[in-house]
Amino acid sequence: MLASAADIETGSALEADLVIVGAGAAGITIATRLIGRPLNVVVLESGGVDFEQEVQDLYRGTVIGLPTEDPDVSRLRYFGGTTNHWAGWCRPLEPEDFEPRADWPEAGWPIRRSDLDPYYPVAADICQLGPVEFEDPDFWRRQPGGERLQPLDLTGAGLRTALFQVSPPTRFAETYGPELEAAANVTVILHAHAVDLLPAAGTDPGAERKTVAGIAAVGPAGTAFTVRGRAVALAVGGIETPRLLLSSQRIHPEGAGNEHDQVGRYFMDHPWLRGQAYWRFSSEGSDWPLYFQQTALAGANVFAALAGDPDGDRAAGTGGFRLVLEGSRTSTAGNDSLRAIAGALKQGDMPDDLGDHVAAIMSDLDVIADSAYKTVTGARSSPFLEPAGPDSPLKGAIVDLNFEQRPNPNSRVMLDDDRDALGMRRVRLDWRLGDSDHRTAVRALDLLARAIGQRALGRVRVRPDLG
Repeated sequence: MLASAADIETGSALEADLVIVGAGAAGITIATRLIGRPLNVVVLESGGVDFEQEVQDLYRGTVIGLPTEDPDVSRLRYFGGTTNHWAGWCRPLEPEDFEPRADWPEAGWPIRRSDLDPYYPVAADICQLGPVEFEDPDFWRRQPGGERLQPLDLTGAGLRTALFQVSPPTRFAETYGPELEAAANVTVILHAHAVDLLPAAGTDPGAERKTVAGIAAVGPAGTAFTVRGRAVALAVGGIETPRLLLSSQRIHPEGAGNEHDQVGRYFMDHPWLRGQAYWRFSSEGSDWPLYFQQTALAGANVFAALAGDPDGDRAAGTGGFRLVLEGSRTSTAGNDSLRAIAGALKQGDMPDDLGDHVAAIMSDLDVIADSAYKTVTGARSSPFLEPAGPDSPLKGAIVDLNFEQRPNPNSRVMLDDDRDALGMRRVRLDWRLGDSDHRTAVRALDLLARAIGQRALGRVRVRPDLG
């Protein structure tokens, strides 16, 4: 059932077999899997059924290091969590993500991808996906309507086609909320803010092994209550989970589980470099719909990106990546070449491939004139270029890059001195990228440029500011 912390009196001590903190993707999934079991499950959700600014403000924090979205912008704090605005892109983790690496001693997991494989069909069903086929483009080509989804021939290029499915996207609260509301053994308590982990009776704060016995929570009017359970699951994401652990100093003076100063370290985000390169087709009107659009097949929406080939030669110190391609009816190659020449001139030099840049500029004189006219006049249109329509031929593809970060202990979630309305210390997020990450980005775009050039499919121009 759904309940409200507003109806719980101060000093109340609730009991459960399992206490779940957070009703987002993970918390809701766990709770729905336990419906009808002989277990009493309590889910604590900080928000209500709709967005509330005063609750969302509890996520506000400080970002140091690399600029990124503020913590209260990238996440949502109400029933359903961040699934209330996720885009729905889904793909299993790669087997190589789990492997130890000599050149990245921080990498490696105590499990392998094969340990997760039995659970992916269940996860696909929860996310309302289609068949669990992510490695075989031919499977989708065999489906009615899939004949056009021809993959690029990437043999020996150090690249492979990485298939994605797109969830509707599933809004977990809308989709699974009715089941939870009707469940007799699951209680979702809304507006219940978890503020501390409770140690088991007699737990020695100095002991190496400790037991969490429950959660201290606060209701909307400041009412304080506890929920004790035989087990506790923290399902509040990669920022709020370390925040709650670090704040729980009754279990350990440095935070629950933080005896070795590791809680909050190795923070990673999704580094995206938007429009970092442009692939100018050798033949105008070329089309690769597998990569350029989502296609509905076999009850699924699929598309593909390009990824590093784990069976190829991986350059030392570089990680995995994905290149997302967006078909473009207007070329950016000429403007990119102008920027490359201007950047080289500022350094007192000229690009090595000056002839190619001049050719790109000559091919795109109309686009360059259009851009210059709009910049000077502020107009939205110009006499130099007709706007590209939906039936205009594709001239190329804009390339976005998403890459794997090297694990970095100094990229971390910490507690700030500033406190929120509940009295909890806010988040201080120090997100960092290093030389390895730069090398990964450069290698990804270099592999793409080589593959396209060697196959006479066109030329790839990388933005000069990458270096």
